[in-house]
Amino acid sequence: MTNHARHTRHTQDENAPAATGFSRRKALTVLGGAGLGVAGIAAYAAQASAGTESSATGAAATGSPAAGSTTAPQCLLTAEQMTGPYYLEDEKVRRDITENRPGVPLALTFQVVNTKSCKPLPNAAVDIWHCDAGGVYAGYTGISPDEPYDPSKADENGHIPNTDETTFLRGVQLTDARGRATFETIFPGWYYGRTTHIHLKVHYGGEVEGRTYEDGHVAHTGQVFFSDEVADAIAELDPYAKHTASERVKLTDDRTGQSAGAASVVTLKQVRPGSYSKGLIGSIVLGVDPDATPPEAGGRGPRPSSAP
Repeated sequence: MTNHARHTRHTQDENAPAATGFSRRKALTVLGGAGLGVAGIAAYAAQASAGTESSATGAAATGSPAAGSTTAPQCLLTAEQMTGPYYLEDEKVRRDITENRPGVPLALTFQVVNTKSCKPLPNAAVDIWHCDAGGVYAGYTGISPDEPYDPSKADENGHIPNTDETTFLRGVQLTDARGRATFETIFPGWYYGRTTHIHLKVHYGGEVEGRTYEDGHVAHTGQVFFSDEVADAIAELDPYAKHTASERVKLTDDRTGQSAGAASVVTLKQVRPGSYSKGLIGSIVLGVDPDATPPEAGGRGPRPSSAP
């Protein structure tokens, strides 16, 4: 993964509490905490879920074999999506990616499931990046989030050269023995032509060297999304409410989000019931074939009905 310069890009474009496992298709979500910020939320979530056995098979499988059956369970691959124009390689291996960026705290857990066995996949590198409350991406602070994607500024793969070396809201985490990787971040904002989302890649077969993930291959490229109900409520809060220049596209109107399906919508719970501002705990399952090197969905350049 780190055999390229920082400015190198890959390819183009672009919600019940439980303490005993994962619901089908969606990972464990823990309700608790008291508005302690991202670190406090994440610590509470980790404590509440410690010692429980996650049912990854139930999360990612379309069905389990009957007792005594030799039929392997059928698991769901998470939909492949475009990388988008704002991907940067060599991001830091770290849990807290906020860098003091203002916004609603979000502790987000990904559980990666091996679709060949329907079991958790340890030692996979989950690599995420998303915009801040105002729609700005780290590395691209010189690009307005309120202007349409300009293909004339992109290379043949749809990637835009970065404008700076900022790193907020970007990071990599290795999955644990239960296939889980948790990030401390903020709820994303939005930018021109897109709904609220988080980009991600799952790398496999490499290792951590220093503070970056080296070698391996990309087994999955995707995006995860949030319900319009939650995104609408958070858009009314500061600092999100200050972003008035461009209108947020609804998930129901976002072609990329619709193509990903309901399994790519993050399960969310408020840390303090009735209050979004105190923070959220989220989770989602990613079904990945660790040996695959799948092509990204779509063709080159942005799709005409949706920004990247």
